[in-house]
Amino acid sequence: MSAAERAYTPVAAPRRPSLRSVPARGSRAPRAPFVVLVLLVLGVGLIGLLILNTALQQGAFELGELQSTTDELRDRQTDLADRVAARSAPDALADQAARMGMVPAEDAPTFLELPRSAPADAGGAG
Repeated sequence: MSAAERAYTPVAAPRRPSLRSVPARGSRAPRAPFVVLVLLVLGVGLIGLLILNTALQQGAFELGELQSTTDELRDRQTDLADRVAARSAPDALADQAARMGMVPAEDAPTFLELPRSAPADAGGAG
């Protein structure tokens, strides 16, 4: 074959490779660790809420007991104050004095006036 023939001979078109589907890459991060992390965070949160709720309920019970004790002590204080007031009344004091053998004074009380003593010399005795 001469150069002229080679120049005019049809050239075969370059062969194109056939197309085929490429499998999807595993570019996504695995889901299992993320799901475990989310469940762990939710579990810790629920346990924390349970502990907080338990502590609040315990405080409420203690508060109720303290209020009950306060009410009892307030009632006792009122009762004792009433008893003191009843025993401090003039007629109650007179009855107690009569039971002890005391008698009322016949004369009005008199006050004694004592003479004042002269102040002692600061220089000492002579």
